[in-house]
Formats: sequence, C-alpha cells, structure tokens
Amino acid sequence: MNSDRLNRWLTLVANIGVITGLILVAYEINQSGKQLEIAASADGVDNFTQAMETLVQDENLARLVFRAERTFEELDDFERWRVNRYLDGYMSMSEQDYRVITQIDGGDLAGFDHDMREYMRLEMYREYWSQSADRHGPGFRQYVNGILNDLDDS
Repeated sequence: MNSDRLNRWLTLVANIGVITGLILVAYEINQSGKQLEIAASADGVDNFTQAMETLVQDENLARLVFRAERTFEELDDFERWRVNRYLDGYMSMSEQDYRVITQIDGGDLAGFDHDMREYMRLEMYREYWSQSADRHGPGFRQYVNGILNDLDDS
C-alpha cells in the first residue's frame, strides 16, 4: 500500500474518531442538561412543599386562601397581594412541572392537566393569570391559555 493511500485511510479513521467523540460529548451534555432540569424540578417541588406546609400550618393564611378560592373579588388589596404571592409560587412550580413532564417524562399531562383545569376554573387563578402570564415561558403560556379557551368554550 502506498503512503498516500495509507494517509487517506488514517485521516478517515481519525475523522471518524473525532465525529464519534463529538457525538459522545453532545450526548453527555444532553444527559447533564436533563439531570440539571430534574434537579431544578426537585428543588422547586421542595420549595413549593415548604410553602404548602406553611399554608396548612398558618391558620390565617389557610383561611385567606380558602376564602380566596370562593370569593376572590371580596378580598381587600392586601389580601389579594398575599394570595398573589402564593400563586406566584404555585404557578412557577406548575411551569417547572410542565417542562419536566413534556421534556423528560414523555409528555403525559393527564393528571397535571386535570388539576390545572380545576384550578383555572377559579376566579383567583384566572385573575392572577391575566396579570402575570407574560412572566412565564411561551410553551406554558400557550398551554394555560389553551385550557382557559377550552373552559370558556364549554
């Protein structure tokens, strides 16, 4: 075999090795991104769980949210502000769950969808969403707006 032919074969083998290495690096980066997403979701769930524990343990806050779910329009400005801070946490956690379900868990939104529809029937969630939808990502915004459109059409 002449040296030119050998050099071409060696170059081809080296290029295949480089491409294979790049594919493996891309795969590892993708896996790391998924792991970070899962870790972020776990942190978000932990934070929201702590908020829910506070809600349940703090009788005044629990009564406020209970009233808000039934008669949101009757709350004063300060009460609405408190409820909206609670909803900030809830909707941020919901958006994170939405991302994990759609991007990592295969996209089965059945249980999530049921809960989100129940909440979005309530005035306090609708008012919150009308004022804060732009703070959420486009995919989640489209999802929640779709739920609202479905509820309004039915």
